[in-house]
Amino acid sequence: MAARTRTTAEKAVENEQVENTTTEAEKTQETANTKATEGRFIYIGPTTKTGLVENAIFTGTREGVEEHLKDTIDKIPQVRLLIVTTDSLAVNKAKVKKTGTLLNKYYNDVLSLSNKHKED
Repeated sequence: MAARTRTTAEKAVENEQVENTTTEAEKTQETANTKATEGRFIYIGPTTKTGLVENAIFTGTREGVEEHLKDTIDKIPQVRLLIVTTDSLAVNKAKVKKTGTLLNKYYNDVLSLSNKHKED
């Protein structure tokens, strides 16, 4: 017979390899926040009073995007930390919504500082 039935051990090894690969992919996405230098970026923070809109997409280098948003970043430095690559969007968007994460703190800081600049 050409077909062979896989053993439970072989299936477990295959599943373990898939789990490890997924874990490595998640680690890559978690650290991709500010390390990527060129590509497509998205702002995952709240809309600010300076005109930056939530989910705004930028193409180019990280340096170029930050230069384009220089006025906003000068007023609200946390904005820089909420600009992520589109590749890491799913992971980082979930972290923005989860209480207790750094991205959630930065999101709330931007909200607070944006409202403060409105009052000034």
